[in-house]
Amino acid sequence: MRIYQYTNKGSREENQDFVIHGSLPDNAAFFVLADGMGGYSDGAAASKVVSEAIYDFLDMNYQHYTPAELLKESISFANDALMLKRMAMAAQKMGCVITILLISEGYAYLTWLGDSRIYMYRDGQEVYRTEDHSVVNELAKIKTLRASSYEKYSSIVTKSIMGVETVDVAPVRKIEIETGDVFILCSDGFHKEIDMTKALCYDDSKKEELDAIANSISDNFSFIKVEI
Repeated sequence: MRIYQYTNKGSREENQDFVIHGSLPDNAAFFVLADGMGGYSDGAAASKVVSEAIYDFLDMNYQHYTPAELLKESISFANDALMLKRMAMAAQKMGCVITILLISEGYAYLTWLGDSRIYMYRDGQEVYRTEDHSVVNELAKIKTLRASSYEKYSSIVTKSIMGVETVDVAPVRKIEIETGDVFILCSDGFHKEIDMTKALCYDDSKKEELDAIANSISDNFSFIKVEI
């Protein structure tokens, strides 16, 4: 398994994306990407707290749950961690969207809340992507999406981790994997403004190429690339 990750603040003053990954017993591994929610307090703190809480939960509890239960419980744990952080900072609202990928025993387990995405590629072709939890996506389903609606609602998500008493229920997908499959977790700042081939073809030699376009990107942009 080969892993590459990249994060950049783009033309924003602060990077509110956070990426992290870790290894588990039996050659399992997990990958987390969070994007702090704009308009709320301390988006960078929210994405960091949530990501590190998920990391800690997966690391400590991998052998205590089924993979699907593990992901669901990790999000509840992270929500509680964010609630404590929000209270400690006396912040009225904090939040982030999240993507998590768990590779274990020949399967990929995916969960997410919000409009960061997980893509799967096989033989260079996209075979799966997560569905955004966003107002724009809901409008598109009922065929009422106009250009003016996209501009107005493009940054509004319908699911997230907010550190409140109840956390949104996150879907979990299980996918059988093959050698050569590629997964990409990315924030909306990446998939909305940059061709996905930039992530699909990425290796460490391409970092300067992405750095060079940062000032032209309106949002933070980050991804994790996982080659099976």
